[in-house]
Amino acid sequence: MAAVASAESHNLSASLEDYLEAILNLERTSNVARSRDIAKLLGVSKSSVTGALRVLKKKGLANYEPYDYVTLTDSGQAVAQEIAKKHDVLTSFFVDVLGVEAEAAQRAACEAEHALGSEIISRLLCFIEYMTESGKNGRDVAGEFGRFCEKRLGNGEYEPRKQMAIDSTEEKRKRPLSTVKAGETVRVAGVVAGRDLNNRLASMGLVPNVEIKVMSNQHPGPFVISVKESRMMLGRGMAQKIMVL
Repeated sequence: MAAVASAESHNLSASLEDYLEAILNLERTSNVARSRDIAKLLGVSKSSVTGALRVLKKKGLANYEPYDYVTLTDSGQAVAQEIAKKHDVLTSFFVDVLGVEAEAAQRAACEAEHALGSEIISRLLCFIEYMTESGKNGRDVAGEFGRFCEKRLGNGEYEPRKQMAIDSTEEKRKRPLSTVKAGETVRVAGVVAGRDLNNRLASMGLVPNVEIKVMSNQHPGPFVISVKESRMMLGRGMAQKIMVL
């Protein structure tokens, strides 16, 4: 029986996991991944990208030749999807279960996704699904936990959040922010990017569930949005990586 592809089985460093996730995100948003795009997304030098891609090729996770597009092998695709899933599950757990603010949850997920193995991630996913099913049956597990925290911590800072059901229909509704017309208001569903860009967007207030109003989407021309009454201009490449509902 063939071994299951995983970050643990390939003995990947946190840095190499970031490279795999970056390639996956670029393939999803731009169909192709190039060395210079990976360098820009992760905020590293091209020489660092070259070194990492050679290691990933040696491990059988990426197809790489100088001056050519970078693609993931079947094993690389499986590992990259596992890494991306970890990030999404952790963010959902921190926000929907623990009631952590979205910006802090994003940062924590970026740090924790490399440390937690697939078994813990699977357990967290099961717990989130359990909460969803409990909500359908009239039991507010998140609310109960929130009230327990308020009583135990005594600081009144925890605000129970509505459990966001993991819904395939909602997944299909996701679209890049760059496709939203001027005048439309949408909600951030996630960011298909590496740790550095996630942190940069979080510092700008562009975190899951925040509402965005597109003020201008002229091409060629500026892409302008409004977030919490503050206007900002985004590059179209960045807007392409922000998924909204």
